[in-house]
Amino acid sequence: MVFNSYYFLFLFLPVTLAGWYLFNKMQKFRLAQVFLIAVSLWFYGYANPAYLPLLLISAGGNFLISKGMAVLEKGRGNGLLFGAGLIFNLGLLFYFKYYDFFVENLNAALHTDFNLKNIVLPLGISFYTFSQIAFLTDRFRREREHEGLLDYLTFVTFFPYLISGPIAFHWEIIPQFQDRERRKFHGESFARGMVRFTLGLGKKVLLADTLAKAVNFAFSNSAGLDMAGAVAAAVFYSFELYLDFSGYCDMAAGIAQMLGITIPENFMSPYKSASVKEFWRRWHMTLGRFLTRYVYIPLGGSRKGKVRTIVNTMVVFLVSGIWHGANWTFVLWGCLHGAAVSVNSLYAGFKNKSAGKEDTKEKEAQSREKKGKITLRISQAATFLFVCLAFVFFRADSVSQGFEILKAMVTPGLNGSLTAMAQVMEPVEIYIITKALSMVLPGLIPVVDVAVMALITVICIVVLAGKRAQLIAQEATLTSRFTWGLVIILVWSVLSFSGVSTFLYFNF
Repeated sequence: MVFNSYYFLFLFLPVTLAGWYLFNKMQKFRLAQVFLIAVSLWFYGYANPAYLPLLLISAGGNFLISKGMAVLEKGRGNGLLFGAGLIFNLGLLFYFKYYDFFVENLNAALHTDFNLKNIVLPLGISFYTFSQIAFLTDRFRREREHEGLLDYLTFVTFFPYLISGPIAFHWEIIPQFQDRERRKFHGESFARGMVRFTLGLGKKVLLADTLAKAVNFAFSNSAGLDMAGAVAAAVFYSFELYLDFSGYCDMAAGIAQMLGITIPENFMSPYKSASVKEFWRRWHMTLGRFLTRYVYIPLGGSRKGKVRTIVNTMVVFLVSGIWHGANWTFVLWGCLHGAAVSVNSLYAGFKNKSAGKEDTKEKEAQSREKKGKITLRISQAATFLFVCLAFVFFRADSVSQGFEILKAMVTPGLNGSLTAMAQVMEPVEIYIITKALSMVLPGLIPVVDVAVMALITVICIVVLAGKRAQLIAQEATLTSRFTWGLVIILVWSVLSFSGVSTFLYFNF
């Protein structure tokens, strides 16, 4: 089930909200959690019930391993259980996400002919697996206590973040379900959750899905792209991916807030970053904190010299690339970002060293202010350029296709591919205009399409440069004018559901 569907908006969500608050109003708190687990399983299994047992096996297995740790407390048995838990989680992830990729490359390298299983990727397996690995790791470190079955299942299956993140930690979610005050209906908090959901829905349906038409056309016809078409494809995909994923996260956060729960933030205006390192402090932040806490720091972080720091950074970004998908394009994308972050770190270290023994933390905090606006804008533009180029491989079907598009970006010449992209991207809202032009001035239709494409691009830039949906929802004065604006976005989005696409991160 997806958020941007009639079924979700007009049946699932009202039933869920009504049932949750009704049971809590009756002080049937455990029944309320059972109800929430049940509707979350309904949400997850709506499209493909076959993977419901996998989710339950994953959650049940991790719960039993944690229970075993609670019994053993300390000693070798605890470590063996933790190791078994890692094998269990990574084994499930490997089989369902990477088995075919591994066998395909094994066949290519050794000239074998092992059969592929053509496994359909279960929704959300990367997200709920990482959340549970974090849970077991914290249990092994004895940083957290074992949780009750009801609380644990509520945490794992909570539908707002279940299938496409953000990656939540048990210690920031379970205590909220245990807080009876959060079970009460709070009108203003509920309203602000609705605001955030609506803004996220608009980002996803009105902008990301519109951009997706041009992007899909471009990457399906990559051999015929000219310079303008290739550049537009890269930029539009960067916009689409952010608006799609951050829009989903805004909707997830808004729904959770309507239920009285706060989930972690996943984005903080990443395209305003002035370096690739800063980009990763703003982009997919819950994945970043997971990799930092459970991969980078255990490897030694930056405490063991420059070479080791670079190696650890590259390992983290290699894991990040592989986590996103079973394709060499994701591996290359991860390595590109790892190399860029390493260069950023080395450059920052060189600057701090050359500054002597002054307070480098204070200097780092002030460095951005000391930069002139022009220098800052150049840094932001260079960072965005790198991110766009790297995202070409993230979107490409193969490494060779990625290089094909990069080559087209620097090859002079125009063949009309940008106009073709604009035509495919044409919103249904201007159908009457283009239909009328086709009868009187058909030659103007490409001009109108390109102009509309330019307008959509400007709107995207304004959205990306403006306030985050989180801040708008928190700080906005809920005036009638603001409310009517939200109503327009909501109605417009709902009317656009017929052209709906799935969320991009369902694929990861």
